[in-house]
Amino acid sequence: MHHYSMEPTPLLSVLKVTKSQEKPPVIVSNGGLEANEVMEMIRLNVGGRSAQLAVETVKLRMDGSRLAMFCEKNHIERLTECDSYFEQSNEYYFEKSPTIFEYVIDYYITGKLHRPMDVCPIRLRDEFEYWRLPLSSMSACCRLEDPSVKKGHFGSNDALYLEDDGTLQLFEKVIMGKQRRNAYEFLENPRSSSAAKVWSIVSASFVLISLSGLILSSMPEFQMDDLTPHMMIQITEVCCMLFFTLEYTSRFVVSPRKCHFVKQPLNIIDFMTIMPFFAEEFMRMFGIQNVELRNLRGPMIVIRVLRVLRIARIFKLARYSIGLRAFGDTMRKSAAELSMLGMFLLTGIMLFSTAIYFFERDEPNSKFYSIPAAWWWCVATMTTVGYGDLVPVTAGGKVVAAVASVCGIIVLAFPISMILDKFAESTGDWKKDDYPQMPLPRTMEMNNNNRYKSMRKSKRYVF
Repeated sequence: MHHYSMEPTPLLSVLKVTKSQEKPPVIVSNGGLEANEVMEMIRLNVGGRSAQLAVETVKLRMDGSRLAMFCEKNHIERLTECDSYFEQSNEYYFEKSPTIFEYVIDYYITGKLHRPMDVCPIRLRDEFEYWRLPLSSMSACCRLEDPSVKKGHFGSNDALYLEDDGTLQLFEKVIMGKQRRNAYEFLENPRSSSAAKVWSIVSASFVLISLSGLILSSMPEFQMDDLTPHMMIQITEVCCMLFFTLEYTSRFVVSPRKCHFVKQPLNIIDFMTIMPFFAEEFMRMFGIQNVELRNLRGPMIVIRVLRVLRIARIFKLARYSIGLRAFGDTMRKSAAELSMLGMFLLTGIMLFSTAIYFFERDEPNSKFYSIPAAWWWCVATMTTVGYGDLVPVTAGGKVVAAVASVCGIIVLAFPISMILDKFAESTGDWKKDDYPQMPLPRTMEMNNNNRYKSMRKSKRYVF
Protein backbone atom coordinates (compact mmCIF):
# COMPACT_ATOMS: atom_id res chain seq x y z
CA MET A 1 0.00 0.00 0.00
CA HIS A 2 1.38 3.41 -0.96
CA HIS A 3 1.28 6.28 1.51
CA TYR A 4 0.42 9.67 0.09
CA SER A 5 -0.23 12.90 1.88
CA MET A 6 -0.13 16.59 1.03
CA GLU A 7 0.01 18.83 4.13
CA PRO A 8 1.54 22.32 4.47
CA THR A 9 4.89 21.60 6.20
CA PRO A 10 8.28 22.76 4.89
CA LEU A 11 10.48 19.62 4.16
CA LEU A 12 11.66 16.72 1.74
CA SER A 13 13.46 13.36 2.45
CA VAL A 14 13.92 9.63 2.22
CA LEU A 15 13.18 7.66 5.33
CA LYS A 16 12.51 4.13 6.37
CA VAL A 17 9.05 3.66 7.83
CA THR A 18 8.93 1.05 10.57
CA LYS A 19 6.71 0.29 13.56
CA SER A 20 8.80 2.52 15.81
CA GLN A 21 8.41 5.61 13.56
CA GLU A 22 5.57 8.05 13.02
CA LYS A 23 3.86 6.06 10.26
CA PRO A 24 4.40 2.31 10.63
CA PRO A 25 3.99 0.08 7.60
CA VAL A 26 0.60 -1.31 6.91
CA ILE A 27 0.42 -4.97 7.94
CA VAL A 28 -1.46 -7.02 5.39
CA SER A 29 -2.29 -10.64 6.08
CA ASN A 30 -2.70 -11.77 2.47
CA GLY A 31 0.67 -11.26 0.85
CA GLY A 32 1.33 -7.61 1.81
CA LEU A 33 3.94 -6.27 4.24
CA GLU A 34 4.81 -8.49 7.16
CA ALA A 35 5.02 -7.13 10.68
CA ASN A 36 8.81 -6.74 10.67
CA GLU A 37 9.23 -5.67 7.02
CA VAL A 38 10.24 -2.16 5.99
CA MET A 39 8.81 -0.01 3.21
CA GLU A 40 11.27 2.54 1.84
CA MET A 41 9.59 5.91 1.32
CA ILE A 42 10.58 9.09 -0.48
CA ARG A 43 9.47 12.15 1.43
CA LEU A 44 9.45 15.49 -0.31
CA ASN A 45 8.48 19.09 0.25
CA VAL A 46 7.54 21.05 -2.83
CA GLY A 47 6.81 24.74 -2.46
CA GLY A 48 6.07 24.34 1.26
CA ARG A 49 3.76 21.35 0.88
CA SER A 50 4.90 17.89 2.03
CA ALA A 51 4.30 14.59 0.26
CA GLN A 52 5.57 11.04 0.50
CA LEU A 53 5.60 8.09 -1.88
CA ALA A 54 6.91 4.55 -1.86
CA VAL A 55 10.27 4.44 -3.66
CA GLU A 56 9.18 1.29 -5.45
CA THR A 57 6.17 3.13 -6.90
CA VAL A 58 8.33 5.96 -8.22
CA LYS A 59 10.77 3.59 -9.92
CA LEU A 60 7.96 1.55 -11.41
CA ARG A 61 6.41 4.32 -13.50
CA MET A 62 9.31 5.89 -15.37
CA ASP A 63 13.03 5.29 -14.84
CA GLY A 64 14.06 8.48 -16.61
CA SER A 65 11.99 10.88 -14.51
CA ARG A 66 13.64 13.27 -12.06
CA LEU A 67 12.16 11.57 -8.98
CA ALA A 68 13.13 8.09 -10.18
CA MET A 69 16.72 9.21 -10.69
CA PHE A 70 16.58 11.06 -7.37
CA CYS A 71 15.69 7.84 -5.58
CA GLU A 72 18.68 6.06 -7.12
CA LYS A 73 21.16 8.54 -5.62
CA ASN A 74 22.67 8.52 -2.16
CA HIS A 75 22.05 11.24 0.39
CA ILE A 76 25.02 13.42 -0.59
CA GLU A 77 24.08 13.29 -4.29
CA ARG A 78 20.49 14.18 -3.47
CA LEU A 79 21.63 17.31 -1.68
CA THR A 80 23.10 18.62 -4.91
CA GLU A 81 19.87 17.93 -6.80
CA CYS A 82 17.35 19.57 -4.49
CA ASP A 83 17.07 23.25 -3.53
CA SER A 84 17.47 22.67 0.19
CA TYR A 85 17.39 20.04 2.93
CA PHE A 86 15.78 20.19 6.37
CA GLU A 87 17.43 17.81 8.80
CA GLN A 88 14.80 18.11 11.53
CA SER A 89 12.07 16.57 9.39
CA ASN A 90 14.45 14.70 7.07
CA GLU A 91 12.92 16.22 3.91
CA TYR A 92 14.38 17.50 0.66
CA TYR A 93 12.98 20.78 -0.54
CA PHE A 94 12.19 21.73 -4.17
CA GLU A 95 11.14 25.27 -4.96
CA LYS A 96 8.48 24.37 -7.52
CA SER A 97 4.71 24.69 -7.83
CA PRO A 98 2.96 22.55 -5.17
CA THR A 99 -0.31 22.65 -7.12
CA ILE A 100 1.13 21.04 -10.23
CA PHE A 101 3.19 18.63 -8.14
CA GLU A 102 -0.04 17.08 -6.87
CA TYR A 103 -0.65 15.88 -10.43
CA VAL A 104 2.94 14.62 -10.67
CA ILE A 105 2.37 12.45 -7.60
CA ASP A 106 -0.96 11.31 -8.99
CA TYR A 107 0.90 10.11 -12.10
CA TYR A 108 3.22 7.91 -10.05
CA ILE A 109 0.30 6.44 -8.11
CA THR A 110 -2.17 5.85 -10.96
CA GLY A 111 0.07 5.80 -14.03
CA LYS A 112 -2.08 8.44 -15.74
CA LEU A 113 -1.05 12.06 -16.21
CA HIS A 114 -3.70 14.74 -15.75
CA ARG A 115 -3.50 18.51 -15.50
CA PRO A 116 -5.23 21.36 -13.68
CA MET A 117 -7.51 23.16 -16.10
CA ASP A 118 -6.81 26.61 -14.61
CA VAL A 119 -3.02 26.51 -15.25
CA CYS A 120 -1.39 28.03 -18.33
CA PRO A 121 -0.33 25.24 -20.75
CA ILE A 122 3.13 26.77 -21.18
CA ARG A 123 3.59 26.94 -17.42
CA LEU A 124 2.41 23.36 -17.12
CA ARG A 125 4.81 22.19 -19.82
CA ASP A 126 7.74 23.84 -18.02
CA GLU A 127 6.84 22.08 -14.77
CA PHE A 128 6.48 18.67 -16.43
CA GLU A 129 9.77 19.25 -18.23
CA TYR A 130 11.45 19.88 -14.90
CA TRP A 131 10.07 16.66 -13.41
CA ARG A 132 10.87 14.96 -16.74
CA LEU A 133 7.43 13.56 -17.37
CA PRO A 134 6.37 13.03 -21.02
CA LEU A 135 3.27 14.80 -22.29
CA SER A 136 2.69 11.69 -24.38
CA SER A 137 1.53 10.01 -21.15
CA MET A 138 -1.22 12.59 -20.62
CA SER A 139 -4.74 11.22 -20.62
CA ALA A 140 -6.97 12.02 -23.58
CA CYS A 141 -9.30 14.07 -21.39
CA CYS A 142 -6.50 16.51 -20.54
CA ARG A 143 -4.55 16.74 -23.79
CA LEU A 144 -2.83 20.09 -24.29
CA GLU A 145 -4.20 21.99 -27.28
CA ASP A 146 -1.92 24.99 -26.96
CA PRO A 147 -0.19 25.51 -30.33
CA SER A 148 3.29 25.85 -28.85
CA VAL A 149 2.95 22.61 -26.88
CA LYS A 150 3.21 20.40 -29.92
CA LYS A 151 5.05 17.32 -30.93
CA GLY A 152 7.82 19.26 -32.45
CA HIS A 153 8.67 20.84 -29.13
CA PHE A 154 7.99 18.12 -26.60
CA GLY A 155 8.48 14.48 -27.44
CA SER A 156 9.79 16.09 -30.52
CA ASN A 157 9.80 14.87 -34.10
CA ASP A 158 11.70 18.02 -34.89
CA ALA A 159 15.45 17.59 -34.57
CA LEU A 160 16.07 21.18 -33.58
CA TYR A 161 14.40 20.63 -30.24
CA LEU A 162 15.87 17.99 -28.01
CA GLU A 163 13.37 15.37 -26.98
CA ASP A 164 12.24 15.40 -23.39
CA ASP A 165 10.13 12.25 -23.63
CA GLY A 166 12.84 10.17 -21.94
CA THR A 167 15.40 10.20 -24.76
CA LEU A 168 17.98 12.31 -22.95
CA GLN A 169 17.62 10.23 -19.79
CA LEU A 170 18.29 7.04 -21.75
CA PHE A 171 21.91 8.11 -22.24
CA GLU A 172 22.56 7.27 -18.58
CA LYS A 173 21.90 3.59 -19.34
CA VAL A 174 24.02 3.15 -22.48
CA ILE A 175 27.73 2.69 -23.05
CA MET A 176 29.65 5.99 -23.03
CA GLY A 177 26.39 7.74 -22.17
CA LYS A 178 27.90 11.11 -21.28
CA GLN A 179 29.96 11.34 -24.45
CA ARG A 180 27.06 10.19 -26.62
CA ARG A 181 24.70 12.71 -25.01
CA ASN A 182 27.14 15.56 -25.68
CA ALA A 183 27.48 14.40 -29.29
CA TYR A 184 23.69 14.09 -29.58
CA GLU A 185 23.16 17.67 -28.42
CA PHE A 186 25.96 18.88 -30.68
CA LEU A 187 24.41 17.26 -33.77
CA GLU A 188 20.74 17.82 -33.01
CA ASN A 189 20.54 21.17 -31.22
CA PRO A 190 22.36 24.15 -32.79
CA ARG A 191 21.60 26.21 -29.68
CA SER A 192 23.46 23.89 -27.32
CA SER A 193 26.85 25.52 -28.01
CA SER A 194 28.74 27.78 -30.38
CA ALA A 195 30.39 24.78 -32.01
CA ALA A 196 26.97 23.21 -32.62
CA LYS A 197 25.79 26.40 -34.28
CA VAL A 198 28.85 26.40 -36.56
CA TRP A 199 28.16 22.75 -37.43
CA SER A 200 24.56 23.57 -38.38
CA ILE A 201 25.78 26.40 -40.64
CA VAL A 202 28.26 24.06 -42.33
CA SER A 203 25.55 21.43 -42.81
CA ALA A 204 23.16 23.98 -44.35
CA SER A 205 25.95 25.18 -46.62
CA PHE A 206 26.54 21.66 -47.91
CA VAL A 207 22.81 21.37 -48.67
CA LEU A 208 22.88 24.59 -50.70
CA ILE A 209 26.06 23.53 -52.53
CA SER A 210 24.52 20.15 -53.33
CA LEU A 211 21.35 21.76 -54.70
CA SER A 212 23.40 24.17 -56.80
CA GLY A 213 25.37 21.27 -58.26
CA LEU A 214 22.16 19.40 -59.05
CA ILE A 215 20.78 22.42 -60.90
CA LEU A 216 23.97 23.13 -62.82
CA SER A 217 24.32 19.50 -63.86
CA SER A 218 21.14 19.83 -65.94
CA MET A 219 22.60 22.66 -68.06
CA PRO A 220 24.42 21.72 -71.31
CA GLU A 221 27.22 24.15 -70.47
CA PHE A 222 28.12 22.02 -67.43
CA GLN A 223 27.89 18.60 -69.09
CA MET A 224 30.60 16.48 -70.69
CA ASP A 225 27.88 14.71 -72.71
CA ASP A 226 24.11 14.31 -72.49
CA LEU A 227 24.42 11.89 -69.55
CA THR A 228 27.57 12.93 -67.70
CA PRO A 229 27.95 16.20 -65.72
CA HIS A 230 31.21 18.13 -65.62
CA MET A 231 34.01 16.58 -63.56
CA MET A 232 33.97 19.40 -60.96
CA ILE A 233 30.24 18.89 -60.42
CA GLN A 234 30.82 15.16 -59.95
CA ILE A 235 33.54 15.82 -57.38
CA THR A 236 31.29 18.30 -55.57
CA GLU A 237 28.46 15.76 -55.52
CA VAL A 238 30.72 13.08 -54.05
CA CYS A 239 31.98 15.43 -51.32
CA CYS A 240 28.45 16.49 -50.39
CA MET A 241 27.20 12.91 -50.29
CA LEU A 242 30.11 11.85 -48.09
CA PHE A 243 29.34 14.70 -45.70
CA PHE A 244 25.62 13.80 -45.59
CA THR A 245 26.53 10.15 -44.99
CA LEU A 246 28.89 11.08 -42.16
CA GLU A 247 26.24 13.31 -40.60
CA TYR A 248 23.46 10.71 -40.83
CA THR A 249 25.69 7.88 -39.58
CA SER A 250 26.95 9.95 -36.64
CA ARG A 251 23.46 10.90 -35.55
CA PHE A 252 22.33 7.28 -35.88
CA VAL A 253 25.26 5.96 -33.83
CA VAL A 254 24.82 8.37 -30.90
CA SER A 255 21.04 8.04 -30.78
CA PRO A 256 19.89 5.83 -27.88
CA ARG A 257 16.73 4.77 -29.74
CA LYS A 258 17.64 3.45 -33.16
CA CYS A 259 14.15 2.37 -34.29
CA HIS A 260 12.68 5.70 -33.19
CA PHE A 261 15.46 7.52 -35.05
CA VAL A 262 14.88 5.90 -38.46
CA LYS A 263 11.13 6.60 -38.29
CA GLN A 264 11.46 10.37 -37.85
CA PRO A 265 10.38 12.40 -40.92
CA LEU A 266 13.54 14.52 -41.14
CA ASN A 267 15.72 11.43 -40.79
CA ILE A 268 13.77 9.71 -43.57
CA ILE A 269 14.49 12.74 -45.75
CA ASP A 270 18.19 12.48 -44.89
CA PHE A 271 18.20 8.83 -45.93
CA MET A 272 16.38 9.59 -49.19
CA THR A 273 19.03 12.23 -49.89
CA ILE A 274 21.97 9.83 -49.83
CA MET A 275 20.25 6.65 -51.03
CA PRO A 276 20.07 7.54 -54.80
CA PHE A 277 23.80 8.33 -54.91
CA PHE A 278 24.84 5.00 -53.42
CA ALA A 279 22.28 3.11 -55.52
CA GLU A 280 23.83 4.44 -58.73
CA GLU A 281 27.34 3.75 -57.46
CA PHE A 282 26.28 0.23 -56.51
CA MET A 283 25.00 -0.40 -60.05
CA ARG A 284 28.27 0.93 -61.51
CA MET A 285 30.15 -1.60 -59.36
CA PHE A 286 28.37 -4.32 -61.36
CA GLY A 287 29.37 -2.71 -64.64
CA ILE A 288 25.99 -1.15 -65.43
CA GLN A 289 26.64 2.25 -67.04
CA ASN A 290 24.21 5.01 -68.00
CA VAL A 291 24.37 4.14 -71.71
CA GLU A 292 23.55 0.48 -71.05
CA LEU A 293 20.65 1.46 -68.83
CA ARG A 294 18.82 2.96 -71.81
CA ASN A 295 18.30 -0.57 -73.16
CA LEU A 296 17.05 -1.88 -69.80
CA ARG A 297 13.55 -0.56 -69.28
CA GLY A 298 13.05 -1.70 -65.67
CA PRO A 299 16.40 -0.55 -64.21
CA MET A 300 16.19 2.71 -66.17
CA ILE A 301 12.84 3.51 -64.56
CA VAL A 302 14.34 2.80 -61.14
CA ILE A 303 17.30 5.07 -61.86
CA ARG A 304 15.02 7.87 -63.01
CA VAL A 305 12.98 7.58 -59.83
CA LEU A 306 16.16 7.69 -57.77
CA ARG A 307 17.35 10.76 -59.62
CA VAL A 308 14.04 12.48 -58.95
CA LEU A 309 14.48 11.66 -55.26
CA ARG A 310 17.64 13.75 -55.24
CA ILE A 311 15.49 16.83 -54.95
CA ALA A 312 14.46 15.56 -51.50
CA ARG A 313 17.67 17.12 -50.18
CA ILE A 314 15.96 20.51 -50.35
CA PHE A 315 13.84 19.43 -47.40
CA LYS A 316 17.00 19.12 -45.32
CA LEU A 317 16.79 22.90 -45.06
CA ALA A 318 13.74 22.39 -42.84
CA ARG A 319 16.18 21.83 -39.96
CA TYR A 320 17.31 25.44 -40.26
CA SER A 321 14.27 27.28 -41.65
CA ILE A 322 11.43 28.56 -39.48
CA GLY A 323 9.20 28.90 -42.55
CA LEU A 324 9.65 25.29 -43.69
CA ARG A 325 9.11 23.95 -40.18
CA ALA A 326 5.98 26.08 -39.86
CA PHE A 327 4.78 24.85 -43.25
CA GLY A 328 5.22 21.21 -42.24
CA ASP A 329 3.46 21.84 -38.94
CA THR A 330 0.61 23.57 -40.82
CA MET A 331 0.16 20.62 -43.15
CA ARG A 332 0.03 18.27 -40.18
CA LYS A 333 -2.58 20.35 -38.37
CA SER A 334 -4.61 20.99 -41.53
CA ALA A 335 -5.25 17.36 -42.41
CA ALA A 336 -9.01 17.81 -42.04
CA GLU A 337 -9.11 20.93 -44.23
CA LEU A 338 -6.93 19.32 -46.90
CA SER A 339 -9.15 16.25 -46.92
CA MET A 340 -12.19 18.47 -47.35
CA LEU A 341 -10.49 20.33 -50.22
CA GLY A 342 -9.62 17.04 -51.90
CA MET A 343 -13.19 15.79 -51.65
CA PHE A 344 -14.59 19.04 -53.07
CA LEU A 345 -12.18 18.97 -56.00
CA LEU A 346 -12.79 15.27 -56.68
CA THR A 347 -16.56 15.80 -56.71
CA GLY A 348 -16.26 18.81 -59.02
CA ILE A 349 -13.83 17.05 -61.37
CA MET A 350 -16.11 14.04 -61.77
CA LEU A 351 -19.18 16.23 -62.29
CA PHE A 352 -17.79 18.76 -64.79
CA SER A 353 -15.56 16.35 -66.72
CA THR A 354 -18.55 14.12 -67.35
CA ALA A 355 -20.69 17.08 -68.45
CA ILE A 356 -18.03 18.52 -70.78
CA TYR A 357 -17.46 15.09 -72.31
CA PHE A 358 -21.07 14.65 -73.37
CA PHE A 359 -21.24 18.19 -74.78
CA GLU A 360 -17.96 18.02 -76.72
CA ARG A 361 -17.46 14.39 -77.78
CA ASP A 362 -19.38 14.65 -81.06
CA GLU A 363 -17.44 17.67 -82.33
CA PRO A 364 -14.87 17.06 -85.12
CA ASN A 365 -11.32 16.54 -83.80
CA SER A 366 -12.58 16.94 -80.26
CA LYS A 367 -9.91 16.50 -77.61
CA PHE A 368 -12.57 15.49 -75.08
CA TYR A 369 -12.70 11.94 -76.42
CA SER A 370 -13.21 10.36 -72.95
CA ILE A 371 -14.05 11.32 -69.40
CA PRO A 372 -10.48 10.67 -68.13
CA ALA A 373 -9.18 12.90 -70.95
CA ALA A 374 -11.41 15.69 -69.60
CA TRP A 375 -10.00 15.35 -66.06
CA TRP A 376 -6.90 17.39 -66.89
CA TRP A 377 -9.02 20.20 -68.37
CA CYS A 378 -11.27 20.16 -65.31
CA VAL A 379 -8.35 20.37 -62.84
CA ALA A 380 -6.78 23.29 -64.73
CA THR A 381 -10.14 25.07 -64.91
CA MET A 382 -11.28 24.58 -61.32
CA THR A 383 -7.90 25.69 -59.95
CA THR A 384 -8.20 28.81 -62.19
CA VAL A 385 -5.00 27.94 -64.09
CA GLY A 386 -6.55 27.58 -67.55
CA TYR A 387 -3.67 26.47 -69.78
CA GLY A 388 -5.77 26.68 -72.92
CA ASP A 389 -4.60 23.38 -74.40
CA LEU A 390 -8.17 22.04 -74.15
CA VAL A 391 -10.97 24.47 -75.06
CA PRO A 392 -14.71 23.76 -75.36
CA VAL A 393 -16.32 24.89 -78.65
CA THR A 394 -20.01 24.16 -78.07
CA ALA A 395 -22.33 26.51 -76.23
CA GLY A 396 -23.12 23.87 -73.62
CA GLY A 397 -19.44 23.16 -73.10
CA LYS A 398 -18.71 26.85 -72.54
CA VAL A 399 -21.47 27.06 -69.95
CA VAL A 400 -20.00 24.04 -68.15
CA ALA A 401 -16.54 25.68 -68.25
CA ALA A 402 -17.88 28.93 -66.78
CA VAL A 403 -19.69 27.12 -63.95
CA ALA A 404 -16.59 24.99 -63.26
CA SER A 405 -14.44 28.13 -62.96
CA VAL A 406 -16.81 29.80 -60.49
CA CYS A 407 -17.21 26.63 -58.44
CA GLY A 408 -13.45 26.19 -58.37
CA ILE A 409 -12.98 29.65 -56.84
CA ILE A 410 -15.59 28.93 -54.19
CA VAL A 411 -14.22 25.47 -53.40
CA LEU A 412 -10.66 26.77 -52.95
CA ALA A 413 -11.74 29.73 -50.84
CA PHE A 414 -13.28 27.67 -48.03
CA PRO A 415 -10.32 25.61 -46.76
CA ILE A 416 -7.50 27.88 -47.98
CA SER A 417 -8.45 30.67 -45.60
CA MET A 418 -8.41 28.27 -42.64
CA ILE A 419 -5.06 26.82 -43.71
CA LEU A 420 -3.55 30.31 -44.00
CA ASP A 421 -4.71 31.16 -40.49
CA LYS A 422 -3.01 28.06 -39.13
CA PHE A 423 0.16 28.84 -41.07
CA ALA A 424 0.32 32.35 -39.61
CA GLU A 425 -0.28 30.89 -36.16
CA SER A 426 2.43 28.25 -36.59
CA THR A 427 4.93 30.79 -37.92
CA GLY A 428 4.39 33.00 -34.88
CA ASP A 429 4.81 30.06 -32.51
CA TRP A 430 8.02 28.86 -34.16
CA LYS A 431 9.52 32.36 -34.09
CA LYS A 432 8.56 32.78 -30.46
CA ASP A 433 10.17 29.48 -29.46
CA ASP A 434 13.24 29.92 -31.65
CA TYR A 435 14.91 32.56 -29.49
CA PRO A 436 18.18 31.27 -28.04
CA GLN A 437 17.79 30.00 -24.54
CA MET A 438 19.76 27.86 -22.14
CA PRO A 439 18.65 24.20 -21.95
CA LEU A 440 16.35 23.60 -19.00
CA PRO A 441 18.53 21.29 -16.87
CA ARG A 442 21.51 23.67 -17.12
CA THR A 443 19.29 26.66 -16.28
CA MET A 444 17.87 24.93 -13.21
CA GLU A 445 21.35 23.92 -12.05
CA MET A 446 22.58 27.52 -12.38
CA ASN A 447 19.55 28.88 -10.53
CA ASN A 448 20.01 26.39 -7.71
CA ASN A 449 23.72 27.13 -7.38
CA ASN A 450 23.13 30.87 -7.32
CA ARG A 451 20.29 30.63 -4.83
CA TYR A 452 22.19 28.46 -2.35
CA LYS A 453 25.77 29.31 -3.30
CA SER A 454 27.17 29.78 0.16
CA MET A 455 25.29 26.84 1.58
CA ARG A 456 26.53 24.50 -1.17
CA LYS A 457 30.13 25.58 -0.68
CA SER A 458 30.06 24.78 3.02
CA LYS A 459 27.78 21.72 2.62
CA ARG A 460 25.62 22.95 5.48
CA TYR A 461 22.05 21.95 4.83
CA VAL A 462 20.65 22.28 8.36
CA PHE A 463 18.32 25.19 9.04
